[in-house]
Amino acid sequence: MQLILDIPEKYLMYQSPDQFARLLKLNTAIDLYRQGRFSARAAAEFVGDLDRYEFLYECRQRGVEPQTYENSDELQTEIDMLAKELA
Repeated sequence: MQLILDIPEKYLMYQSPDQFARLLKLNTAIDLYRQGRFSARAAAEFVGDLDRYEFLYECRQRGVEPQTYENSDELQTEIDMLAKELA
């Protein structure tokens, strides 16, 4: 899927459009991960050029701690979500 955004050029003065697009993808992935809508693996895949561990490093740099599960039901929900994504 491709998404086209109109961004004023003044916001691209210090970086290329590709660098800016990557930053938008990374920040979106981190936000969705923080909300629990993406797993670390899905978020890394969304960004495209990171593995799971690099993504978690970027999260930590921004003050976002790794997700933990309060109980086995919460973990099972995550497993079910990932199984749907992979099917």
